[in-house]
Amino acid sequence: MPLFQVNPGAPARIVRSPRAIRAFVLAAALTLAGCAGQPASDSVEGMRIDAATVATPESSRRSAYEYHVLAGEMAIQRGHRDVAAREYVAALDYSNDRELAERATQIALFAGEAELAYRAAGTWAAAEPDSLDAQRTAARLALATGDASGLAVYARSLVAAASSTRTGYQLLADLLSGENDRADLAIDTLTDIAQRHPESAPAQHALGVVALRYGREQVASHAAERAVRLEPAWDGAVLLQAGVLIRAGETDRAQALISGLPGNDARRAQYHLTLARLMVQADQGEAALDAFDRALALAPDNADARYGLGVLALSVGDLERAATAFRRLYDAGDRPDDAAYYLGSIAERNDDPARAQQWYQRVENGSHAFESQVRAARMIWAQGDMAGARARLASLRETYPEMTDQLYAAEGQLLFEANRPADALAVYDAGLAAAPKSLELRYGRSLAYERLGRIDAAKADLQAVLDAEPDDARALNALGYLLANHSQRYDVARNYIEQALASDPDNPAILDSMGWVEYRMGHLDTARDYLERAYADYPDPEVAAHLGEVLWKQGEREAARRIWQDARADNPNHPILRETVERLDSQGNAP
Repeated sequence: MPLFQVNPGAPARIVRSPRAIRAFVLAAALTLAGCAGQPASDSVEGMRIDAATVATPESSRRSAYEYHVLAGEMAIQRGHRDVAAREYVAALDYSNDRELAERATQIALFAGEAELAYRAAGTWAAAEPDSLDAQRTAARLALATGDASGLAVYARSLVAAASSTRTGYQLLADLLSGENDRADLAIDTLTDIAQRHPESAPAQHALGVVALRYGREQVASHAAERAVRLEPAWDGAVLLQAGVLIRAGETDRAQALISGLPGNDARRAQYHLTLARLMVQADQGEAALDAFDRALALAPDNADARYGLGVLALSVGDLERAATAFRRLYDAGDRPDDAAYYLGSIAERNDDPARAQQWYQRVENGSHAFESQVRAARMIWAQGDMAGARARLASLRETYPEMTDQLYAAEGQLLFEANRPADALAVYDAGLAAAPKSLELRYGRSLAYERLGRIDAAKADLQAVLDAEPDDARALNALGYLLANHSQRYDVARNYIEQALASDPDNPAILDSMGWVEYRMGHLDTARDYLERAYADYPDPEVAAHLGEVLWKQGEREAARRIWQDARADNPNHPILRETVERLDSQGNAP
């Protein structure tokens, strides 16, 4: 039997049997094995041969197809993903086989070749019009590549391929919500569909959902009204209208809408849970807490509602309420690892390191597992046992070998905070010996160098970080602060800090640096403004030292004394704070 069965009635299609597919893969493997003794060329061009040169008049299409597939497989073996994508997509010129098209799409996506992937997905979608995966992939790539006409086609095909019209429009709304730079295209596409189907509540709903997610409240409002008018009993349409009201700040009206929906307690609890999430997205924390409470009043065992309540309460600083929620989750066996992590965080914020350590060590699985173990080590240090903390981190390096750099960085940070910069430097050096490309370790080492007075070495490490990541706000800030403290190149220092601040405008560490360089330049009022903003969000002893010094220079010595005394109460040995007070003392100006 020939490897490929050519259908004479459809010259553009080559149909493969499953046995032929396996045979071809084996043949490709044997061909590659036969080439193993030959020098492997890294040249992409060396792998390409014009298919026409190997084709014969009798089987030109088949030969070209076989060539491109084999060349694609060879490229995959050699790690040339872009070449593999081009070859597989080129094979589609000679076959519209659905399996080939799907594989070509996957290879091109893996290679990051969106245009090639879109071309292959178009063939796949045409070959499998009833395949939801094919239509969804083609629609997503049409959106990503900005093809309005293609998106219009595949959007309709996606809806048609879904199990129901409502499901199809929900899937389409999800798909069109993930590309912020394609908001206009997404909304235009759904607007056209909604206008073509004015009696379809799911079409109006999809438009409203996407418009709301992209902040087009007026479009969302009109679409929600149409959806509710068409299907007034549909909870999805009512929830959309509630979301529009929440975005407009009309939470009471939104609550009234939800309260009017029918259903048992569990169902109504879900409505209030959805409402709470919409309020969280709209930054309406207090109203969201109330909505979570309403959901729990209806369904006390709703773990999602209790988890949401706990996370939100923690974010707004209501530690007692958060602890109650997470403890109930943990005791009920619902999301125990997440609950233990947050209970550890609450204990840490309450300055109870022993309790925090206990909770962190109970986290065994999930996304917080590694972080919890590192935090547990930190809590051991917080209880005065640096040796125990370091031993714990060393043990974790054996458990998590792939996280070696982060664990060395955590150990170095502990030693740095304990004012043991020489020991921290030794740890960073050991870490970089094990993970020489780690920017985290290089950044940490720069701080140790600076504390030890090795300013040129600190600059070199920070510059190395910026050479690799020019927009790293943390490194930009650190280098600017370093120059402000150890040179008179204040303009250069401020330029670095301004770049960092543009990237992260509310970061208190960067605000502190900006305030400090302004102080060094003699701009006391400007410096005070930055430092007060930093201290309000982050009452760190170093920020306290800087703000106090500026106040002192402005003649507000009592205010400076209060800030220093508060900071020294918790951090009596902080080096920068102590140096600031001692320096002023040596000038006869001590508080």
